[in-house]
Amino acid sequence: MNELADQTSRKRFVSELDRNFSVIASAGSGKTTAITERVVQIAKSSCARDWLPHLVIVTYTNRAADELQQRARQQILEASLSLDLLAAFNYAFFGTIHSFCLKLLTRYGHYLGLPTNLDTIMDDQNLWDEFVQRQTTIGRSLSEEDRTALLRFVQARQLMELARGGDFDSHPTPQENRCPEASFSEVYSFVARGSTLRTIPRLQEELRRWEQRWRETKEFVPLPICTSQAREFSQSWREAFRPLREWINVCATCVAAEVQQDYREFRLEQGAINYRDQVALAVELMRHPEAARRIREKNYRVILDEAQDTEPSQFSVLLEIARPPSATEVWMEHDKDPPRAGHFCMVGDFQQSIYRDRADLHRYRQLHERLTKNGVADEVKFSVTFRLDRAQLELVNQTFREILNNLGGQVAFVELNPRPDVLPGQVIRLDLAADFDSALSEERRAALEARQLAGWLRSSGLKKLRADSWRQVAILSPRKAWLPVLRDALRDVDLRGHIQSESDRNGESPGYAWLTALLTIMTDPRAGYEIVGVLRDVFGISDDALARFAQGEGTRFQIAEGTPGGGDVVETLNLLMRTYGAIAWQSLFTAVREIVRATRLRERLHALPTEDFDEPAAELDALLAVAAAAEASGMTLAEFAEDLRANFDTTREVRPSSEEAIQLITAHKAKGLEWQVVIVPFLSRWVRTGLSRYPRAIKTIEGSLPQIAFDKTDLLPELRSEIKDSDRQEMERLLYVALTRAKHTLVLAFDRAFFLNARGEVPADSQIKWLRCDTGDCNEKTFAALLTEARECPSTAAYQENSSAKIDMEKITEPALSPPVSLESVQKYAANFIRTLNPSGLSIEEELPAETGAEVWMEANGALRPPAVVNPATRYGLWWHDFIQRIPWSADANSWDQIFEANRPLSPDMARSTREWRLLRDYVSSASDFRRRFMDRQFFVHPEMPFYWRLDKNTCLEGIVDLAFFDPAARKWLILDWKTNRVPLNKIDILRTQYRPQIAAYWKAVSEMTGMEVEAAIYSTPTAAFILYEPEELAPEWERLRTLPPEQLTAAVALDRKEAPVQLEFAALSNHARRG
Repeated sequence: MNELADQTSRKRFVSELDRNFSVIASAGSGKTTAITERVVQIAKSSCARDWLPHLVIVTYTNRAADELQQRARQQILEASLSLDLLAAFNYAFFGTIHSFCLKLLTRYGHYLGLPTNLDTIMDDQNLWDEFVQRQTTIGRSLSEEDRTALLRFVQARQLMELARGGDFDSHPTPQENRCPEASFSEVYSFVARGSTLRTIPRLQEELRRWEQRWRETKEFVPLPICTSQAREFSQSWREAFRPLREWINVCATCVAAEVQQDYREFRLEQGAINYRDQVALAVELMRHPEAARRIREKNYRVILDEAQDTEPSQFSVLLEIARPPSATEVWMEHDKDPPRAGHFCMVGDFQQSIYRDRADLHRYRQLHERLTKNGVADEVKFSVTFRLDRAQLELVNQTFREILNNLGGQVAFVELNPRPDVLPGQVIRLDLAADFDSALSEERRAALEARQLAGWLRSSGLKKLRADSWRQVAILSPRKAWLPVLRDALRDVDLRGHIQSESDRNGESPGYAWLTALLTIMTDPRAGYEIVGVLRDVFGISDDALARFAQGEGTRFQIAEGTPGGGDVVETLNLLMRTYGAIAWQSLFTAVREIVRATRLRERLHALPTEDFDEPAAELDALLAVAAAAEASGMTLAEFAEDLRANFDTTREVRPSSEEAIQLITAHKAKGLEWQVVIVPFLSRWVRTGLSRYPRAIKTIEGSLPQIAFDKTDLLPELRSEIKDSDRQEMERLLYVALTRAKHTLVLAFDRAFFLNARGEVPADSQIKWLRCDTGDCNEKTFAALLTEARECPSTAAYQENSSAKIDMEKITEPALSPPVSLESVQKYAANFIRTLNPSGLSIEEELPAETGAEVWMEANGALRPPAVVNPATRYGLWWHDFIQRIPWSADANSWDQIFEANRPLSPDMARSTREWRLLRDYVSSASDFRRRFMDRQFFVHPEMPFYWRLDKNTCLEGIVDLAFFDPAARKWLILDWKTNRVPLNKIDILRTQYRPQIAAYWKAVSEMTGMEVEAAIYSTPTAAFILYEPEELAPEWERLRTLPPEQLTAAVALDRKEAPVQLEFAALSNHARRG
């Protein structure tokens, strides 16, 4: 096989681990493979143990992160690297920028004084309404005079909405000068002629009245609108108002930034943040000197994927964490202390920047140039495409040289190179017959085009299209609203179409909505409102039957206990009641599966009409897989149900249809995907762009401040022109994305005669114009030379057959792991496995106060696996265990204070830390110091001492002792566990009783494993109480525990909870702390 044209660039990115790179990766160039190989190369390096745990791989979606992580893990396993390297890899971060920012806030948010429990929200309408009612004053950042003047031109409501919808990263300093004077003399002196005599004198008179009201009253005087089309007069009008507009722009930006900050603080007071907050707070965190230093000391190594879709504030976070710990200020604002070598890489493609509202292409290009020109990073380009066959590749090269021309703000085109074994490919120009009445509406003409296209697909067949199945055929449209007509046309010729959209929400899927509703009532059996919804939507019970059953009493809708009587409502309630009882003690995944089975949810989903719902049961299968993963991460059923509810309005990620359906998808959503066949219809149809809500903040290429438009009349001609150019350039890049999705066949529907305007021309805002292939355009000849009929290709068919055969052969030749066994044998030995018990689970779990109940942080794009948010008591316990393990107990006690002072700033409660540290210091200097048992002779100290003790052939006991002292001469141990529970001294016996099961297990395990004498104790940090357990106390407790079957341990814990109700640590606290 020949070497790739860009092999040197790829090799450098993968192997030069001490360099930073900015990679320009063209469509289908294998960037995911390259990132994976760089990660694997890190795992193979001599620094792997230090680098892997601090690796940060940031992707645009969770699905992309999962794919990268799975690929890298698989290659690490195939490389036969040691298990400790795999363990180090498991600490690496793979996820979105929002989840990484959330990780930083969880660990270091106390530097900003952030609340512990925060809930990520997506629908903030209720919060916004409450905030508006409470916000009595705006414009505090302005002088009283400027504030009064601004509110004469702009309504406070408009400023509030501007702040809500815009993104104001900076807080500009208001103008020191007062509201500027304005001279309208040129407007008044303009002489109207001809047709302007009807408009200009009227406008001049209106301006005089407006000016009089402005100068002589305190009334509200919004800027007047010039409706004249006379160019010179309009220019004079604009110039006269320019000083006022510029002043309003600056002041409105100041107020919007102020209101946005106020609203963020209000959300934080309510314990809520949104995704923009996560990034903004992380930016603020990196401006905190101590927090930034500690974060940088982690030595994070960042690899950013899809850099073209990254916002400037997101770049800032990732760049800042990669700088040296001693760095000050912000690198994007100064040139000192850039990201360290090997600590920052980004992979993107200017040509695929199609989300102008989410990212800033201009600033991405500036960052790329700054990194590469200053020697901070090296530029490398991946130009070989592994996706496109030769015909598509040549069309893209010939066409987009003229389109992506690096002029007027457009990006430069990167020439594509073929892979060595490239197939011929084909590009079809499908000329559609326009045999219809030109008076037909645009929608009717679009339906006629869709009908012709569907008929052509049916007659061509898969072989000529060079596709394995209809699933490998996609129709890409620039607008979602154009997809249903295509689906209807396909249905008319007996072809299925599956619509994917970037605006589809999780809750729009019946599988997601119904399972969420069922899990909700299973975790709250008296939630009458939700139960009615389940009866009505899932079980199809009529409103009349529900009303007759309720008889005005909503409390009758419950499933906590049986409901007497008969009828559909009663029978269904009792079915749900039995299901609720059956899952009470089941694990998360088992419970979800039982709910699906008992309610026949899968059968109900299959009964839905396929023309309205595409594969409704597929979502259910995906959720079952997520439930399994959630169980593995330790979630409860209630937490999982809350997760589903929180993600109800989240946009669904695209997943291929599992049935033989042609994929109907917008070009935006198609980014990152590929198919064997891609069809681009409606080339000549008007694509409406520039539709926006007002007020809005518009980022300009040159301006440092956004341009504020409160309505469309605020868009000056130069700003309108810039917006129009940006829209066109983005659509040109979107066409690059669309035309680079096809592996073997690209079909372009030429429909020029379908959508001509009144002048007989193709609309200027159409794909055919953006491709510049209309009559007289530069690419006309290129497209005229394309094939007009699809053809079979033996080499492509052989390639596809070999690929399929290879996959089948791998399945056939896969060695059997074990011979087949009978069901009886499986049942006989089902329980014959080693059970691992954790003594930490033998203590009582903390009962959280109602206002700090288990909260879960969510993230977009369907993650469904967020980290649980710990409460203040847990955070303090984690900090204490992490700090105390660093104390050198055999050294001089005076050195301990230095360790404490170094760790105290990380404490979530520094006052409590200081108090309890002083108590411990006083205790160890007293006569009762537990160390005095070993002071007379040499002893060894083992903080965080793990053990794994086999009780019998089926059961093991696993745990970690917080602190262990060993006297080799006396062959004696002291094991100690730290307890940070806030229990008063007069109730310390409750603490002793509570932890007796855990300490008995520790005591027995160490005694049996060492064959030596063992003393066991706990130390209460709030009370400085050292509680020593006597062997006579622990032995019978262990005998009680060892007689319990493993499955009954939970019940034993529940009994303890009733006998000794007290607020204690989480059972998993010590384990989390010991993992660091």
